[in-house]
Amino acid sequence: MRQNLYYLILLCLFQFACKEPIAKEDFDLYSQPKTILATDGAAEFFYWEFEDSESIWEANTKELGGIVSFQDTLKLLLGPDRYAQVVQKEATQSYHPDSLLNISNGDKKNAMLTHTGTVGEIRPINALEAQILNYQLLKYNYIGHPTEFHGFIAFHAEQKKYRVYFAASDQPWPPKPNPLIKQLEEDIKNGWKLRYHLHNHYEPPSNDYLGILAPSMSDAQYFKMLAENYQVEQAKITNGIHTVVIDAADFPAFEAYE
Repeated sequence: MRQNLYYLILLCLFQFACKEPIAKEDFDLYSQPKTILATDGAAEFFYWEFEDSESIWEANTKELGGIVSFQDTLKLLLGPDRYAQVVQKEATQSYHPDSLLNISNGDKKNAMLTHTGTVGEIRPINALEAQILNYQLLKYNYIGHPTEFHGFIAFHAEQKKYRVYFAASDQPWPPKPNPLIKQLEEDIKNGWKLRYHLHNHYEPPSNDYLGILAPSMSDAQYFKMLAENYQVEQAKITNGIHTVVIDAADFPAFEAYE
């Protein structure tokens, strides 16, 4: 099975490489200044810094190799009909509010909060989110070697610049972001404001791979800490196709560990 997945991924990467190049967008994350904060084996901790622009926040239109390979491989594994169903299932916010009744599992309740439209907004992945995720997918693909990352996104109002503080490794869960937090705390003293926390979700093959667009109980606990300690404005979770955006004022609605 693993060998078959390997060949599927290679095929999708080859098909992507053979496509004609598209016009380059104004924003290219990978050409922005990058400051290394720490490394620990495969774990890396750094930040990108760049000027604000409208193209950062627009829906992604770039054909990014890691994301295209993931989507194409998923279509091959599931088939086009099942693929469309799975994508729509995670993108919907139209479940009946009664879906929230009699749910004892905290993670499932959190999922229903977003999928009933009670909390959060689900929309297509934007340019910045896609390029952050693609950076990690080019190292470790979603299908054969899924991983999660931390992305703390801060803004400096006077300089009109953003920073993305990034942490990830070769493990399923992101490393503890201590080097990022240490730097962020210093930067906050110098005019930077934490606006967003971004991370990604994926699912095992038994659940069709595509990540759930809702916070787990652990996520919700972490979001509440970021709001209390750093006044983060929004949390964002992406699965490589869509992203759910949750305002800090709505964090208390989610089930979380104490």
